[in-house]
Amino acid sequence: MNITWELLPCDNLRLCQFMANYELRQQDYLVAFDGDVILGAGLLKDDGADAHVDVVVAPEYRKQGIGKTIVSRLIESAKSQRVERLTSHGDFAFWQTLGFENIADNQYCKLLPAAAQGLVETWHQGIPVTEFLGLTITHSSSTRVETSADMEKSINVHQSMFAGAIYSQAVLTGWGLIHLRAQQAGINGSIVLASGDIKYRKPITESPRGVVNASLPLSDFMVINDGDKYRVELTVIMHQGESDDVSAQFIGRYVILPKS
Repeated sequence: MNITWELLPCDNLRLCQFMANYELRQQDYLVAFDGDVILGAGLLKDDGADAHVDVVVAPEYRKQGIGKTIVSRLIESAKSQRVERLTSHGDFAFWQTLGFENIADNQYCKLLPAAAQGLVETWHQGIPVTEFLGLTITHSSSTRVETSADMEKSINVHQSMFAGAIYSQAVLTGWGLIHLRAQQAGINGSIVLASGDIKYRKPITESPRGVVNASLPLSDFMVINDGDKYRVELTVIMHQGESDDVSAQFIGRYVILPKS
């Protein structure tokens, strides 16, 4: 099989014939060909920061990785367009292998790197001190967020990171994980810190790094849609550079308030 690719408009005759038994959207389609035969087609329906991805593979060519290849190409296209969140529907087993998670009956979603980039921009615009400290997200996944800060902007008279900067970075590291999971769940609420406790164990003299690891099921966030608060306690560890030694441990109790 020699697969070639074309971007076809929705009124293309061959595409219309291929999609005769499926919903055809008013959008260009990424189409996989073997010679003149259409193997499958997919689309990326962009809606600002969000986009919907869909794919159809001819029955006789299924289970050969064609659908995953089409979606993977569409995901890369979404990344280049700075799309933050992708949604899909259909066979969950298929979408799960591509990193999508279930948010509702027959609805799945996936966050892209632009979501973390967008969050950092929100911090810098809404909390000026975060831009001054050079706070950024260096890693994000469904269960982990890591942040870094500019040591030169955080230094005290002892040539180590001052306590307030450590506390702020720890708070926002935990806040970041909650925000990204809520965004993936499609929840729009206000995240606040209800209370926080921190223990300072070792001075940080270079490369401040905040790390939070936690499993936050997307289904838990759905209470916001019912007008209820979502509460979660997170532990954030502050490190120095790549060291695994604990420089500070922060325990934060966060609340998401429904937006009226």
